[in-house]
Order: sequence, then structure tokens, then C-alpha cells
Amino acid sequence: MGTTRIILAGLAAVGLLSCTQPTVLGQLEDRPSLRGLSALDTQEAWVSGSQATVARTLDGGRSWEHLSLPEEIPVDLDFRDLEALSSTEIVLMSAGPGEKSRIFWTADGGQNWHPGPVNAHPDGFWDGIAFWDRKRGLLVGDPLDGRLTVLRTSDGGHSWSPVPTAGLPLSVEGEYAFAASGTSVAVMGADLAWLATGGSVARVFRSEDGGDSWKVYPTPISSGTGGSGIFSIAFRDTDHGVIVGGDYERPNQVQCIAAWTEDGGRTWHAAEGMPGGYRSGVSWDARARRFVAVGTNGVDASTDGRHWEPMAAPLPWFHAVDASWMSGADGMIGRLR
Repeated sequence: MGTTRIILAGLAAVGLLSCTQPTVLGQLEDRPSLRGLSALDTQEAWVSGSQATVARTLDGGRSWEHLSLPEEIPVDLDFRDLEALSSTEIVLMSAGPGEKSRIFWTADGGQNWHPGPVNAHPDGFWDGIAFWDRKRGLLVGDPLDGRLTVLRTSDGGHSWSPVPTAGLPLSVEGEYAFAASGTSVAVMGADLAWLATGGSVARVFRSEDGGDSWKVYPTPISSGTGGSGIFSIAFRDTDHGVIVGGDYERPNQVQCIAAWTEDGGRTWHAAEGMPGGYRSGVSWDARARRFVAVGTNGVDASTDGRHWEPMAAPLPWFHAVDASWMSGADGMIGRLR
């Protein structure tokens, strides 16, 4: 493992729903772009990103430790997503065209990393992973042969196989998932799963049987360009969820960039009070009982998904959020206290 390398950026006071919430900011010294984020609790969290970066904290974010990867892992991989199944079991997903999309896993807290599958299709591009439990997980990637790439694992990410294509609806031309935060896929309970798309259309795919079959539903999220649509999806329970997005090429443009559901993702309604711009990640913070959405021009929160309020102080940089943890550009890491 590497040495601990972090530059503390101090405390920033931010307001949320008339409450003051101090946010501790830190910055990894080599300033990678951090889009992977997985928090186990208030003390332990893992981040990943460009330059084949993997780091963790065990003390609530006060210090971060880089984990050394085997020399055979290319240093130019971009780990857009990771899942901390436990303190010792971690699954990494890199995103990129062709063989840039890969899976790695460890069973000993990062002491040893093992290769999983590699995307062999030159037009393939993996976007995110999510796990129901320590064994069963789902991976979403861009369409191949007219359908989204959807893979499953039942052994903790060691091996993956495609879901039945007969149960997967056809994609619309120009429709795909985004890898901006690894959260265009979400799972809950024993078998519920959702996939969120963008590009030519913004839709939500829903499965009730662990990925064997899917139904697809329209949403009001703005789409129609290569950089627009749904970027992230999160649920607080099996019925209530939110989607966020926008256009990453026009981050300050506020159209319909957030929507909510109360029937498990079958029907989506535009938020009445939108976030302040493009949002690449959203998460349910169970401790604070609020959704938190992050993007390159700010952070917003909502208790119901219908009305979003900005933090009192602008908080740029962030790409991903998991509960109260945030990660983003230039190695920035944040925490809502």
C-alpha cells in the first residue's frame, strides 16, 4: 500500500434547509478525477478514479491511504465505479472503450488484486455497478446489438455473465448510459433493479426478478443531445426514488434535470424546484433523511425529491455522492457533517 497523501482544504460552512452543515474538504495530492465512491459507514469510505487511483479512509476522512495496484494493471485506467462489499471485499470497475472497461476485485482489503472480466467488444463501454449483497451484483454498459449491456455476478464480482437478452427491451438509436458517477444503475431488496439512460431519450429500465426481465418507462428529464439525459438514479425505499441529470456540456443550464417517483420507477414526475444545474450523482442519506445531488457547479438537497434547495455556499468539483460523502475533480473529497 502507498503512503497517505492528502491536502486538507479546511472547513466550509454550508446551509441546508435552514441548518448549518460543516463540510470537511480534502484533496488527494496527485489530483485524480474521482468518480467512484463507496461508503461503508461514517468512518470508512473508498474512492477511485483516473490514473488507476484507489484510496480509502478509516477515520471519517481525516486521512486517506492510497492502495498500490499490481504492476500489470495499466496506469491509464479510469476507475469510474467501485463497490465496497465489506472492509475487505472491494470490486473495481474501469470505464472506457473496448478493453479499457475492466473488473478487478480484492478479498483482503486491497493487499492483493485479481482480474475479473475484460470488455472484449471494441464498441463496448461499461458505465456502473451495483450490488444487492456481498455476492450478487449488476453491471450496465452502453448498447451492443441494439440493447444495453447488462451483466450479473453471483460470486462477489469475480465472474460476470449477460442477462437474458430476450427479457431486455431494445434501446432507442442514440440511447446509452452515463459513467459520470457509476450510478446509472441502482438495486434494492432481493431482486429490484433500475437502469437510467440518456442521449436521444431519457428512460428508466426496471426489473423485479434480478435482471431476467425488464420494462422501460419514459421520464421528463431533458434529453436529445449526446451529453444530456439521466446521469444518476437513487431510491430511499422500493417505491420512492429520484433521477437527476442535465447536460454536462451546459452545466449551468436548468431545464428538467430532476424527477421523482412514488411507484417504484414506473411513473416519473418533474421536480417542482430544480437543482441549480447539471447533476452527475444523487444518493439517499439515510442518517439525515435527505437526497443529496452533486455536480460541477454545486450541491443540492431534497427531503422528498420534489423540491431541491442549494447549499448556502457554492460547492463545485464534485462528481459522485454516497450518503454524506462526496468525491470529484482534482482529487477533491467532501463530507456533509
